[in-house]
This record gives sequence, structure tokens and C-alpha cells, in this order.
Amino acid sequence: MPIKLRYVTAAAAFAVMAQPVLANDVSLSLLSQPPGGSWYSYGSTFGEIISDAEGEVSISVEVLPRGGGMTNPVAVSQGVAELAFVSANAAVWARDGIGEDFEGRNSEDIRAVIGGLQIAHSTIAARKAYVERTGQATLEAMMAGPDYPRIVMKPQGSQVPIMADYMFQAMGSSLEDMRDKGAVTQISTAQIAQMLRDGTADVYIENSPVGQATMTEVTMTTDMVFIPFPQEVLDHMTTLGAPAGDMPEGSYPGQDGAYTNPTSATILIANKDVPQDVIYQVTRALVEQREAIAEAFPALADWDPEAGAQPDQAVIALHEGAARYYRERGWID
Repeated sequence: MPIKLRYVTAAAAFAVMAQPVLANDVSLSLLSQPPGGSWYSYGSTFGEIISDAEGEVSISVEVLPRGGGMTNPVAVSQGVAELAFVSANAAVWARDGIGEDFEGRNSEDIRAVIGGLQIAHSTIAARKAYVERTGQATLEAMMAGPDYPRIVMKPQGSQVPIMADYMFQAMGSSLEDMRDKGAVTQISTAQIAQMLRDGTADVYIENSPVGQATMTEVTMTTDMVFIPFPQEVLDHMTTLGAPAGDMPEGSYPGQDGAYTNPTSATILIANKDVPQDVIYQVTRALVEQREAIAEAFPALADWDPEAGAQPDQAVIALHEGAARYYRERGWID
């Protein structure tokens, strides 16, 4: 169904559901991402849990296998879908109209349902040989020039260049400026590990959950060290929905101790106009099936629903239906 038609359908559904008496049957659309991504896998299970849950409302969920981290918050705000997985930082950018992807079109109608599902870590890893040869063991030293490292990261369309741009801005530069200096190469993930092995790249900037395939390959095939983030970068990224957190010691070869970095959680969001009773039931169903979700997806085994209800992990305002459930559990005031 074309987006414009789905928007009209969703808007009509909201109008019906907003009446004083809820219909017994409610249909929700859940945006995930195309097949191959983790959100695609999560979507099927989450949809089944919500649809099978008992409650005052009979909910059916249609999982839409399209979208992504940068498009889902806009789609939900516009009513294209009622639910979606998003990255917490992208939810903040969309809400506030920050950056090229969202400037001038604030997504003010998104609300958090579940926070802290899966934590992604921003990392700056450098070849150990490069650090030993140059003595540049900090980001400040690397950006001071005039001999800049050869930095490699994913191409446009990924969140990584956006995250990197904000990091550079916190240090008085920008991604464009670093590109102009010849310091940045953006390539597919398939090439990143090879460039680092070959010594044609020095530094790798990433944003991913622990165990991500490319970072794992890089650290297993090349001696790498993790470069610490300056405090001003951590503080700046916190204001942009990527609060500082620790990547556990031993997450990757070459990591010495816990690694403090900007983090971004996967969260489940809803349009604010989905009725409170519906989102209450969605929230309860998912939280009460936390163990089943963890068993199905080991990457979600660390999800703590109580922690996910807090502002640092939910990041944007909670939907009133979710907030009602969390208050009943005594997790929020």
C-alpha cells in the first residue's frame, strides 16, 4: 500500500479508536526493517506476543518489513504506522528536527513504549601499529593535525557518519571538514576489515551492539586499541540522545577495561494518538514476556524493562499507556 494511502488508513483508525468506547478489535502496524536486520527478526516475535496477549482489546499486528533507523520515527509521527523500532538517538534527532535528515520536519508525535532493548556502542578503534608509530593515542591528538589518521567508516545512509559528525563538531570540526582534509573514507562494511588489515586505514569509527560482525572481524584479524572519548564529546552526545555508558570489559580483543562511550538503545515507539488502553496492553504483553524474548534473541538478554522505562533509556517522553503500566509496577513516579 502506498504511504499516502496507509497514512489515510492509519489516521482513520486513530479517529475511530479515539472515541470514548474502544472497539474490541484493533489493528496495529509495526515498522521494522528489511529482511536481514535484527529488527526484522524482532518484529515477528513482538508482533506475535502482542497479538496473542489477553486483555480488554483484541490486537492484531501487521509487521512491515521496511523502513529503518532514520525513516521509522518520521513514519510513526506521520501516522504511516502505529509502532516502530528506532534507535534512541535517531528518535531525539527526529523529535527535535536535528540534522539534514530531519531539519524542518520535527517528529513531535512520537512516544516511547519500551526503552533499552539493545544497546549500541559508538567506538573509535585504531590499529595498534599506527598508535605505536605516531604516539597518537587520543582523539584530541589525532584531530590536531597536520598528519591526520586515515579514518574509515560506513557510507551515508548509516547512522555512523551522523554520529561521527556530531563527535567532530564537539571538538570544533565536522565530518565535512575532516573529509576535506582527506582524513575520512566512507566504504561498505565488506571493505573495512580488509583496509585495516592491509594498513590502508588507521582508525575505524562504528556504532553497533557488542558482537557486531564487522567489529568482531576487525579486532580478530588486526591488532586494535580503543581510543578514549573526550569528556566534551561524551557530554555533547548525551544532549543528542546518546548518553555515555560502558562497553563491558572483554567485549572485543584489544579492549583494555570497560570502554566509556556514547551509547544508543533500540527502543519501541508509538504514535501519541494510539489510545492509552491499547499501548498499556502492548507494554504489559512485552514486559511480561521478557524471558521468552531473551530466550528467542540472546542479543536482548540484557534488556531490563525497569531500566528501559527510565528517561536515560526511553530518551523521549513515554506514551501515556506505557507510563500507566510502569507506574503500576512502581518503576516510575
